[in-house]
Amino acid sequence: MKIRNGFVTNSSSSSFIIGKANDNTVTIDSVYQEIKELYKQYYKSCSEMYSYVETYYPDVFEVVTEKRSKYLHSKKSWDCTKIADTQLRLMFGLDHYEELPEVIDWTNCKTYKDYVNFWIPRMEIGVHAPFYIRDFSCNDPYIPLDFSTQMRECSGDSGNGIESDILAWYFPWIENIKYDCDSCPDNEYCYKEECQETKQQFMGKEIPRDQACLYILGKICVCSECGYLPNYVVERLEEISEYSCNHMG
Repeated sequence: MKIRNGFVTNSSSSSFIIGKANDNTVTIDSVYQEIKELYKQYYKSCSEMYSYVETYYPDVFEVVTEKRSKYLHSKKSWDCTKIADTQLRLMFGLDHYEELPEVIDWTNCKTYKDYVNFWIPRMEIGVHAPFYIRDFSCNDPYIPLDFSTQMRECSGDSGNGIESDILAWYFPWIENIKYDCDSCPDNEYCYKEECQETKQQFMGKEIPRDQACLYILGKICVCSECGYLPNYVVERLEEISEYSCNHMG
């Protein structure tokens, strides 16, 4: 697994590339089912942790409810919070700063299409989906479910530029080596470890621009521009990703 952490184009961006270009066993719906189970586990553990905190740690944490979610606000010193955190992680596998979103019943959606239809009307009133999934092997229209798209249908990289952005997250100089590493204007790029790796993969192969993400990164991309992905889910997605990039701020 190859991971680039922290190099992204804005303050809250994540992507997880699952499956190689020729991996026919990986589909949008197979990935959606895995993510849905991760979120179910997370919501269950988070709910149990909040109930436990309200019963046993009322002097340490205050449960704050906002429009988007619930979260725990520490009322004590960091040393005291750290002791409680250790106990919570042992019991629930979570830290106290994990938020419990207000909208969690999307996990009843059986397919990814159902998930999209669930979130579109909620996005119109300013509530955003925690993630969306893109199949780089398919140019069918899709809707990126984040705050920047105004719910426009996109095809390929048309509409919101997300595929160019994703490529740039992993290869900031990708425009120079998209077709042939020898075309780099500055030869020193070819001595970088990542550039050498890409050169070996694609030397002698002409990659169509609209399939660059598929052949350079992989087949299925899980994206989030909202900053809603909990660490619990991020850590498990990283384990099954060919590439991953997470920077939530």
